[in-house]
Amino acid sequence: MIDLVSVSDAAEALRLDPSRVRALAAAGELSARKIGGVWLIDRASIEHRREHPAPAGRPLSAPNAWRVLLLASGEDVGRDADPVVRWRVRDALERRGLDGLRRLLRRHAEVQYCWGLPGELRRLRERDDVVLAGTSAAAGHHLDLLSGDRVDVYVSASRAPGVARAHALQPAAGAEANVVLRLVPDDAWPLLAGRRLAPLAAVAIALAEDPDPRTARAGREVIAQISQRVGAR
Repeated sequence: MIDLVSVSDAAEALRLDPSRVRALAAAGELSARKIGGVWLIDRASIEHRREHPAPAGRPLSAPNAWRVLLLASGEDVGRDADPVVRWRVRDALERRGLDGLRRLLRRHAEVQYCWGLPGELRRLRERDDVVLAGTSAAAGHHLDLLSGDRVDVYVSASRAPGVARAHALQPAAGAEANVVLRLVPDDAWPLLAGRRLAPLAAVAIALAEDPDPRTARAGREVIAQISQRVGAR
């Protein structure tokens, strides 16, 4: 059972202004739901942020955030990457680990929650211009999680409106949503284009932010494994 608290309670626990808590919720840095126009914050997300304060530094650009996620997944960071960029990405990952960089990776995608007719979900999953993410990609990475009735995909930001229209998707609150669209900035999309599954590190972060406790725990476990592996190189 998810334990939701008010913005004012979250602000007091985190010693932040309520406006900052709302901004963190809107940016996906705190697991939260917006019900009737009011943000409610997941208590577990508050405790996690208290235990793991946000790292110093600016958020990475979308292309570099994806290069971190690819490298953390044991994949190539892209042929167009400058050698200096490659070094910086690897150095940041090895020094901080994936968990330590999570809040600097938020520009990799913007999350939109939608609702679609059940008959459209399979068609959406099978599109060749989307990349499976979160629980939709878990089985492909041999994680013992079921996607249930929800579809979770990455799509380029410029194509997202057309995808939503094609499948008659409507905006929905997180609790009612059965589609998660993760909008990737167009300058980073070439790093994902043509894939069926998102890199493991990206999938793990999405799972760790899921409101379902079992799913979130599985995501955190994968993040910890990745951080341990890259730190041992």
